Amino acid sequence: MNTCREKGVPIPPDWSISSSDWVAHGDLSTILLTPNHLEKVQPDETTFASVWSYAHPTVRGACVALGRSSGTFEVICQSAETGYACFWRNDPFSPDTRWTRETSRVSLSSLRDPEQGFGSGTSACTECHRGNNVFLVAPDDPTWATVLRPTTPRPTFTTLVDPMLASASPMTDQPPTPPRSRFLPLGGKAVALSNPLPTSQGCSGACHELHDEILKKGRTPEGYVRIPRPMGPNCARTSPDDDPARDCYR
Repeated sequence: MNTCREKGVPIPPDWSISSSDWVAHGDLSTILLTPNHLEKVQPDETTFASVWSYAHPTVRGACVALGRSSGTFEVICQSAETGYACFWRNDPFSPDTRWTRETSRVSLSSLRDPEQGFGSGTSACTECHRGNNVFLVAPDDPTWATVLRPTTPRPTFTTLVDPMLASASPMTDQPPTPPRSRFLPLGGKAVALSNPLPTSQGCSGACHELHDEILKKGRTPEGYVRIPRPMGPNCARTSPDDDPARDCYR
């Protein structure tokens, strides 16, 4: 946690169901890893994921927490200015840390990180989370929409990473377009994390890319997950033109 703080990552307070620091957004209506034979899976008590977000009072960036029907509780925080991102996760197989809808409090210190290592059978976070920012979201899902486009904006809250400015090219009078930044995952002794550039076209221009690892992770008895899930450039097709998140998917 100290490394995250040193890298400028916003550190959230302990999660509490009654906390005013953590904004509750409700359950997702879109299951990102949908089997090929289904157009959409309607979430229920066996497949739900509940979302909360936290905005640090002074550090620009975002923290998002997900509690799932599988018993997992995960927190991801990312700095908008440095691009570093940190991951925390409970052990859903331990009766002491398994999350349910009845859970009222989760201390950040009770969660595991890449330095300690996650629970058995857990894949490295960046097998799924890759791209320009760390958050895997569907911008047109009504729940995610309240995270990205809240009714009451929070000045420091953003899920994007600030682009790094490029120097002007000596070969032209026009300065180059500032390159987009990729987030920098903070791994540890137990779990190495990386965010490499994609090796295929896929959705490489999007905030989150379609890559082999996520296809393998999304393998089901019915086949691979439907492309471009978890998300691709068309995910924000119904977002308004003035949506600041829309630029990610153009």
